[in-house]
Amino acid sequence: MQRWGTIVGWILLAIAWLISVVFALGVLWYQGPGSIALRIVLPAAWAVLSAVCAVWFWRRRDARAWVAYGVPFAALTIWFALIPPRNDRDWSPEMAQLLSYERQGDEIALKNVRNFNWTGPTRAEERWETRRYDLAHLKSVDVASLYWMGSTIAHTYFSFVWDNGEALSLSVEIRKEKGESYSPIGGFFKAYELSILAGDERDFYGWRVFYPKEDIQLLHTRATPDQARELLLKILDGADKLVAHPAWYNTLTDNCTTEAWMLTEALGADHPMDRRMLISGYLPDMLYELKLLDISHPLAKLRADGHVLPRAKAAIDHGLTGPAFSNALREGIPALAQ
Repeated sequence: MQRWGTIVGWILLAIAWLISVVFALGVLWYQGPGSIALRIVLPAAWAVLSAVCAVWFWRRRDARAWVAYGVPFAALTIWFALIPPRNDRDWSPEMAQLLSYERQGDEIALKNVRNFNWTGPTRAEERWETRRYDLAHLKSVDVASLYWMGSTIAHTYFSFVWDNGEALSLSVEIRKEKGESYSPIGGFFKAYELSILAGDERDFYGWRVFYPKEDIQLLHTRATPDQARELLLKILDGADKLVAHPAWYNTLTDNCTTEAWMLTEALGADHPMDRRMLISGYLPDMLYELKLLDISHPLAKLRADGHVLPRAKAAIDHGLTGPAFSNALREGIPALAQ
């Protein structure tokens, strides 16, 4: 038993060391100096230090090896923990403005609603608008899943629909800087600030028609008007906080899909601990099983009827905007069973 205990101890020690090395390499790569040469040299130097200390301890059982490794690792960890998020970077144009809102009774005014007119994947006429909505006329909320790299991973949008057909899409995502692209690994190492965007559906969904390999599936939730209102205000409160207190995006703990907990909480399902919160392409399956979507039809039918990009392209070709565009997206999607 003692021998097995020793073996397990060595295995755990090796795992802890390996995790620390991977963590340090990620920090140095994503938070290191802007020079690509230094971002290569510093991780390489850390890998050498790690290997030397490991061999030193393995051969001589000398505790000084842990000190030689542990002191710089502790310093690196503290430095990483103290890196603050910021709102003053050179942002990509579609991320340039921060969403905020004011409320007086049932009337809300949203500042910096994005309504770009996209003429290509990277070209747009930029428009940021202040829009006013009456919460008393908020009718429902839909969930849209953007599949951009296969069926496993998706980006999640919420679309709030008013009784006059007007719709507002909200998206929780990274706040990209100019020239920056998304990396799920970078999301573990403070590579991106967190952003909450509000936009016209013609902007958010119409933009994706320039990416023919993508797919958007729009599904009705069973949210009542009161539940839709609760969810909308919770997300808007989160956006307001980011104006004064920027936060980091995190691939596991604070991303577009984990914000779906706001939806499940508003609809009375609390915070389900389900792997599909992370394997985001299967989020609709989880919501269907929780009976938060229309269960009067099979999920396969809801998915098949929910492909909106062909409708978005047709609506753009016909010059539709506003409620007419949003209504066109939903043609063919089964109405929510009462």
